Amino acid sequence: MSNSTRNTLVLAAILILLIALVVFQYTSLSSKTAEAAAHNTKVQASADSLRLQLSSIDSLRLEYELQKALMDQQSKLITGRDNPSVTYGYLLDIMKWMGSNVNFDFAVADSKQGGATYNEYIISGKSRYASLLNLANQIEKQRLLVTVEDFSIGSEGTALADTVSFSMILRTHFLQGGPDISEIGLKTVSSAYTGYPLFMPRISEEIMPWEIDPALLNVEDARLIGISRGMAFFRDSQGIIRILSKGSRVAWGYLYKVDDSVGRVVFRLSKYGLEEDYNMLIETQ
Repeated sequence: MSNSTRNTLVLAAILILLIALVVFQYTSLSSKTAEAAAHNTKVQASADSLRLQLSSIDSLRLEYELQKALMDQQSKLITGRDNPSVTYGYLLDIMKWMGSNVNFDFAVADSKQGGATYNEYIISGKSRYASLLNLANQIEKQRLLVTVEDFSIGSEGTALADTVSFSMILRTHFLQGGPDISEIGLKTVSSAYTGYPLFMPRISEEIMPWEIDPALLNVEDARLIGISRGMAFFRDSQGIIRILSKGSRVAWGYLYKVDDSVGRVVFRLSKYGLEEDYNMLIETQ
């Protein structure tokens, strides 16, 4: 074989390899281009969807705030389900929310299915009057529709003057399709008035000693010795100087007013069950 023939064959083989390489790269590039185009199409669709959602986010946020406001304004909501565990847990959540504790026995009393579905429970025990009153107030004013069907209290058989025995019948209403009790949540409810325990006796055959905090100033055994910039200076029965301002607590009450112009202070005291003013002037000697 001559050199020219051999060179021709080598060049032809190289040319064939180059053509095969170009065809392979072109095919691979076409496939990658198609994949990239498909990916770009998906990304464009996602971008268009996101752009549409962003364009309506303000209206969605407004709708959400409106629904939230309507939910907050609802005086009562009916839960979608109820059983003894649910109601018992709800009562524990209320006591945790109001920062108080009422020890009670819990029992199922009755239930009804049909047009109006509810379960009735009996809770009974002994508790401080103020804590029991706040618990009943929370049950009645929270969003969940739980009604107090019967409520009886008494002071018999209790050792402490501010403790009462009680029995309460609760009716928990529920309706299929209603929200879960965990979704309703608790709202802030103002405390019931507990200015004076109704079961604490105010009249006794003998004068009973008052239990007061020894750290508080007993105004009846103190002298007002000076007033300066709304601060009042007192000397107690032991000769110790006490400095009080408006609102400071004292035995049986608080400092209501500091009058610099006439050298006088006014206390509001509830020593005998009724709030009275107690005036004190500066002693110059």
